[in-house]
Amino acid sequence: MSSSTWCLRTGGAVMTAFFSGTVLLAQGQALAGGMAGSANGAKEETCRIKGMVVKLADGTPLKNATVQLENSEAREHTIAASTTADGRYELRNVPPGRYKVWARRNGYVEMEYGQLKPSDPGATLVLSPGETKDPINFRLIPAGVIAGKIFDEDGEPMWHAAVRALRHTYGGGSVRDPSSTTTNDLGEYRLYGLAPGRYSVSVVKRDWNEVIGDREFLVEDKQGEKGYIKTYYPGTQDLAKASLITVKEGEEVSGIDIQLKRVSVYRVRGRLFNQITQKGEADVSLMGRTNGLVGQGGLQSSDGSFEFRNVVPGSYLLMAYWDDQGKRYSAHEKIDVGESDIEGVTLVIGTGVTIPGRILWDGKPSLERDELTVSVQSVEALPLGKGATVEANQEFTLKNVGDGDYKVAVFGPSKDCYIKDTVYGATHSGDGVIAVGKGGGEHLEITISSRGARVEGAVVDKDGLPSTGVWVVAVPEEAKRTNFRLFKAQTTDQYGRFELRGMVPGTYKLFSWTRIETNAWEDADILRPFEEKGQPIELADGDVKTVNLKVIETKGEQAE
Repeated sequence: MSSSTWCLRTGGAVMTAFFSGTVLLAQGQALAGGMAGSANGAKEETCRIKGMVVKLADGTPLKNATVQLENSEAREHTIAASTTADGRYELRNVPPGRYKVWARRNGYVEMEYGQLKPSDPGATLVLSPGETKDPINFRLIPAGVIAGKIFDEDGEPMWHAAVRALRHTYGGGSVRDPSSTTTNDLGEYRLYGLAPGRYSVSVVKRDWNEVIGDREFLVEDKQGEKGYIKTYYPGTQDLAKASLITVKEGEEVSGIDIQLKRVSVYRVRGRLFNQITQKGEADVSLMGRTNGLVGQGGLQSSDGSFEFRNVVPGSYLLMAYWDDQGKRYSAHEKIDVGESDIEGVTLVIGTGVTIPGRILWDGKPSLERDELTVSVQSVEALPLGKGATVEANQEFTLKNVGDGDYKVAVFGPSKDCYIKDTVYGATHSGDGVIAVGKGGGEHLEITISSRGARVEGAVVDKDGLPSTGVWVVAVPEEAKRTNFRLFKAQTTDQYGRFELRGMVPGTYKLFSWTRIETNAWEDADILRPFEEKGQPIELADGDVKTVNLKVIETKGEQAE
């Protein structure tokens, strides 16, 4: 297998871009961007940020670190600079506003302003006209390493196997910060640049440069076809049973060896019909419904025939996509693989259904942007999303929507707005999820309230000093905690201040923690020990309330 994804596209490639290194934007560009945003052409007083980047352990200055400044509401105005030999940097001509600031350097863990450790949320830096912030310092910690060897069932080193480390975080069981590599001729691998945290390590045997013929030409035993599949340390195919490896700052965890063994595998064969092009053209993928994308496969011939090899028993989603002049068409089918091959699966890519809709306002319309956009995204994290612009008459049309369950979102309302109701056909949806069938699109009606409640205040530590870069979270009453749209979270700025806007009326508890991972509060087991420390608050439409909090000190076990 070539990776953890079964996907092949004729005449195309997929690439993910990730910012790294020292990308510098000219100060003149930043100044021009700031001036362009000035009202009525009036010249704003720009700001400066100065400071140092050093090693956490001993304060040694770090040369050639990159300090990057980004305005979340105007990301085209990113400004960056490199540190000099004495570790110093200066960002000039910065327009006033609210910013996130990062420091990066090869061999060290990226840090954000306000973080005490990499799993902390960081803080917003607020700049007033003409203000100079000095010093804004960063103390970087060395990145960690996981190393080991990969063997086959005979104990022989496995060359060119794909090894990946994923850091586990909270929020829908997600993982992030992937680091990947391939083994050398001795079967050795080294995963570097890792932030402190808990990691799973997986390995997949690549099929590159191997001759793979039809089944009748394969050497098999009487028990059927055998193959290598994705294996997690210490030697399981089930992510839930994988051993998590704890990596501390600057630590090299060695001896993480994995032995791959051949297991009984099966094939999924079928044919694709593309009604758009009348040809067998598309991306075809197979995704485990409980364990993500699992291998490689795709179209094998121009008539649309496809085959997936090395499939273990389980439940899967078979998906096909076709992009044509900015439009995406798709098809998918649920399949279950048992102790035999799956033959004759048919996928038909068509135009999908059209969903007409309308926005209704409860209160005066209030926009953050120039226009509203309605989006539906697959609840199974499939790339099946569709979007449409809301016209002046508040109507919109979503086109080519495939069947399935979708989350509804609206982009562009002001921060004081919230989605009050979603009606698809005759069905009201409290969590904004709609079920789209193959028969035709129902009418979608979305009610937006512009009278969301607001809670503001400040957070202090045990000594009464402002707590910078800590989470403030509004958690709904227990009966509503499965609706994650009701949670509101924000980090404090350099003065310990926060502001939660666009809150749905109801009963909440307010919490503020040190050393807690993003979205960990959605885990009932994590939240339970702190339940009595939450500050209760009752909110109605249009409420503006001030609540000052004392930060809850934690040991941060869930982030280690």
